[in-house]
Amino acid sequence: MNLLKRYESDDFDESSSFDDAEYGEFEEVSTSKPFLVKAIAMILAVTGIAYGANIALTSGSGNKAEFGQGFITTSACDTNGGITVIPYAGFINDTGTGKFSLDSIILEKLDDTCVGNDFIIQVYGDTGNALTVSESATSANGGSYQTYDLARFYYKDSSTVLAYDSSYTDFDILTDTGAGSTEFTDDLGSIQITFDPDRTPTFADATQIRKITIQTVKHGS
Repeated sequence: MNLLKRYESDDFDESSSFDDAEYGEFEEVSTSKPFLVKAIAMILAVTGIAYGANIALTSGSGNKAEFGQGFITTSACDTNGGITVIPYAGFINDTGTGKFSLDSIILEKLDDTCVGNDFIIQVYGDTGNALTVSESATSANGGSYQTYDLARFYYKDSSTVLAYDSSYTDFDILTDTGAGSTEFTDDLGSIQITFDPDRTPTFADATQIRKITIQTVKHGS
């Protein structure tokens, strides 16, 4: 079984996350911006590297899971079997600063009872504070940047997620909400979080990641 799933990206939508206590206006994911590096590798089956063998994520129960396989975690809003968390990594082929980066996280098997909650996602290494996962430009032409060590979004309804500010982090509903689909009501909702900063160093280094945490709180708390 492949340790990593293939992941490829072209353009992503601009969205946002949250930085400590400074709440911005909610913005619905709608605009788009080109991804940082056009030469980003998909997942490393292309090169034949078995990447992920030494990158283990620790869930709350202490179990290990490799990149591309995911692990199950629980949250206050999800009471039916837990949420499956699947991280995806790729290689940024940037001269002098190329690295394996955390590109996205997919949350699967979301309960419909999680609607109305804010989700807060952070990643950690072996020790210390949460790792930086994205940024946003705070002046014209990217003259200065604000970095973010978490992604936060509001799960408004089965087909809508709202973000807090202008961080270059995208949130997309993957749940099939079309006519006849029961994914949402069967507690099989899914959301993709894509990290899309302008600068290579602002991507979290996938080789450092050991833990992903998810917190849920009632919206407005």
